[in-house]
Amino acid sequence: MSSVIRTRWIQRLGLLATFALAAGWAGCGGGSGDDNVATGEGGNVIRTAGGAAVSEEAHNHWTEAIAMFRTNDGAEGTWNPQTCQATLGKFEQANSAQGGNFTEAIYMMGVVSGRCGDDETALGHYRRALETNENYCGARVGVGIADMRAGRTGPARQHFERAIRDDNQCTSAYVNLAIIQRSNEGEVREALNNLRRALAIESDYLPAFNQMALLYLGQAEDNQQMLDLAEVVCRQAQIINGNYAPIYNTWGLINVRQGNIIAALAKFERAFNLDADFFEAYMNFGQLTISFRGYQDAARAFTRARELQPQSYDAVIGLGAAQRGLNQLDEAEATYRAAMEIDGQRPEAYFNLGLLYQDFKGGNVPDLRQAQQFYEQFTQRAGNTPRYSETVENVTRQCRRRQQRSGRRREGQSEWVGDCRPGRVQQIVESIRVQEELQEMQRQMQQQQGATPPAEGGGEGG
Repeated sequence: MSSVIRTRWIQRLGLLATFALAAGWAGCGGGSGDDNVATGEGGNVIRTAGGAAVSEEAHNHWTEAIAMFRTNDGAEGTWNPQTCQATLGKFEQANSAQGGNFTEAIYMMGVVSGRCGDDETALGHYRRALETNENYCGARVGVGIADMRAGRTGPARQHFERAIRDDNQCTSAYVNLAIIQRSNEGEVREALNNLRRALAIESDYLPAFNQMALLYLGQAEDNQQMLDLAEVVCRQAQIINGNYAPIYNTWGLINVRQGNIIAALAKFERAFNLDADFFEAYMNFGQLTISFRGYQDAARAFTRARELQPQSYDAVIGLGAAQRGLNQLDEAEATYRAAMEIDGQRPEAYFNLGLLYQDFKGGNVPDLRQAQQFYEQFTQRAGNTPRYSETVENVTRQCRRRQQRSGRRREGQSEWVGDCRPGRVQQIVESIRVQEELQEMQRQMQQQQGATPPAEGGGEGG
């Protein structure tokens, strides 16, 4: 599959915060003479994970905020500017009522900000939460995930490892650490062990199942047993929760490896139907449909992916390819040029524009010369990068014409030595040469016709 096929970091950060706080409530004993302190059913003081007694006012705001979060984050809920603002406001009220040091409420403000697409603000909340409790699992993992998404693997790893040291029940830290480890062949076994540790703590923790399936898939190659194991893990996760979108995306990747394209498409579609914001599922669906010319479906998938991540170069390139397949040539050109605006150093847009002008425009000399310019810009940017080497070869390949002593080729014989197939640039050069020769022949014929006198006897008799 294309490099655009990728996995997703799915964390149950919101629920972890709820569980952590609930555990603090249930595990704390002793009464209090302060009427403003919240107490549980048994009369025990409700405390934060850090041990601070929670005021009754803060507890009331927290309860309302958690209810709002669950409603908006549920299958029937939705995050929009109104629900985002209302939920954030309620957690802020809980934090303020607790003196501004309510770790769990600050952390949940980060979770809500993330759900609402504001990752920078989310990170700020996670850091604030750590200032109030440096051992808080969810906040430490949240900072680590931000580092991982930004490509700062080293700092991310340090955060996950510290989260585990501070709290050996921090399931999300085990899973995210495993994501880093499984990319290193020497750490795959330890990655699997960390996923098992997470499941030993929380047997229905679906992100651990998902990452375990991806680990087996990554180890499959030609090993059918690993591929079977990956599918078994997906089935187990489906039994636990049939509405967990990431497992269907992973299952779709497994189906692709199995060569079961129809099943893969159904899995990707199931994933984004369950989670309308599932960028990777749209990308995978789009790549797969475009591979067998399902351009209309691909265009819809890439359009949605682009809405979710407007700066995704791959989503824009995919949409351009779908538009080209639908013969929407002006739209495709505009889309490819938009990709150049996102990242002018990546070569794909230049190659696709060359393809557009060479194969889909009128085939006239100006279009062919424009295509040649785009191919030159493509090769300059592709350089010696291995992932582009085959395409560069197909663009730049130069063939030598066969010398024919008799002036005629044998039937079926290529005009190029060694049956070489000219690269795209050489094809353009040859096409321009032929067109210019034809134009010159036509010009000469017109000149000859203009210089030829009228035939005698052509006029009327007198």
